[in-house]
Amino acid sequence: MPNNINIEFYKNLITDKTRMHSSFVFIKGSEFDASPGSMSRMAKKICALANSGGGKIIYGIYPKRSRAEKFDFITNFNKSLDWLTHEIQSQIDSPIKELKITPIEIEPEKFLYQFEIPTNNAQPHMFSDSKFYKWQKNKAVVLDESEVRMLYGKLSECELEFLGVYNTNGLPVLSAGKYSSMSFYPKFLIRNAGNIVEKDYKIEISFPAILFEESFQPLKALFIRHDGSHVVFGQKGNNPLFQQEISTMIEGKIAVNMENIDVFMKDYINITLYFSNGIKKHSLKLSETLTYNGKQLSKSDFTDIKTLTMEL
Repeated sequence: MPNNINIEFYKNLITDKTRMHSSFVFIKGSEFDASPGSMSRMAKKICALANSGGGKIIYGIYPKRSRAEKFDFITNFNKSLDWLTHEIQSQIDSPIKELKITPIEIEPEKFLYQFEIPTNNAQPHMFSDSKFYKWQKNKAVVLDESEVRMLYGKLSECELEFLGVYNTNGLPVLSAGKYSSMSFYPKFLIRNAGNIVEKDYKIEISFPAILFEESFQPLKALFIRHDGSHVVFGQKGNNPLFQQEISTMIEGKIAVNMENIDVFMKDYINITLYFSNGIKKHSLKLSETLTYNGKQLSKSDFTDIKTLTMEL
């Protein structure tokens, strides 16, 4: 799925006869209206998909043999998104976390509606008929008792997330009105987004070796290995991480100068988070993440010096 709304993407679904699957569902627009029956059927589908690992439902595409056959637009729905969200969530016990609803106007007054249900959505969810549903073979199917118990068991799983980077503003050394070097000291944050305490976790970061300044001892002590042109550093959690607790895992230093600015401009910091329930990976472009006074660096900002250091 595109990160931003792209009408061509939806048109290509029809042109390419894209096949739907258990987490990417097409439903004809004629089933979408503001009547109580339509809202109830929609809410049940969304509830079932939420209990099955999340996914996306696109109303306004007519499927044939599980493939996108043609547009069947929504043309007679004039309620607000707040109203629609309330109608859906009010029929689901334990509201779906971060449910996203997006109307997409393909042609004037002709819409698709896209529903995005994240994987971690506070499941399990009970529907208004006091039953639990899953999405199976393109329909909502009642869960048996063992499946419901298994869903509740997932509530006891840990969920760590990479929260982001702060302290990303550079500290310059000036020479003749330009930078001879620019040092960064970013700090990497994680958060326990789960419902249990996490005791075993680790974060690794990697970035181009040419940007690493070995004199920065706090980061040097965390060195693990070389990975091609990158250096890798790691830090294990020293203390239990409680629910919703935020922790700064690594502080580094990266130094930029005329000799390595080209690498800085095009390369990435890679972050890998290990915890008891999985592995998560992220990549952040160096030049977009580490800036000076909110502006990205360019080669013309620097004088000709030998090293530019970035500290993590």
